[in-house]
Amino acid sequence: MIKHTHGDDQCLRNVVNYPIGKDQVLKEGFGIDPNNSRNAAEQFKAVGRFFNNTGKTPVFHYVTSFTKETAPTAERAMELTKEIFRPLTNTHLTSMGVHEKQREGSDFHAHTAMSPTNIYDGSMLYGDNTTNCALAQRMANITKQPTQLVIMKEDGTEKVYPVIFVPNDDEDPDK
Repeated sequence: MIKHTHGDDQCLRNVVNYPIGKDQVLKEGFGIDPNNSRNAAEQFKAVGRFFNNTGKTPVFHYVTSFTKETAPTAERAMELTKEIFRPLTNTHLTSMGVHEKQREGSDFHAHTAMSPTNIYDGSMLYGDNTTNCALAQRMANITKQPTQLVIMKEDGTEKVYPVIFVPNDDEDPDK
């Protein structure tokens, strides 16, 4: 997860564009125009303005990386990413794209840019441990693989969360 707490309009345009604007193998939009990143960024801004959530975090940027065994194709990486973020894409504008790049045992990774403003009630999603740990646990449960959470701070430093999230078959992935 990459926080963009102090991001301006240019930051928002860049982050929303990255998953859907270039270099992706597959892309999807949830509540946004996935074929026009400029329109998508304006949609993010409009929802924030409508609920008076301006001057707050404009976008969250998540990167999910999958092992070759878990996501041998771009299509499978997209399926997994959509399932991981499904509870949030129902209520938050999102651009999502899968990139093909070999790194650390992975062929595919996905970028998800998400508006922190709930489109139905204006409540805010926060980039805190509650949200991030829930997503990491959801990823472990869905992929059936241990998951490491890394948070990239705005100053470029990384914080590796001290827990490896392991699949919990008893836990409902929709929680």
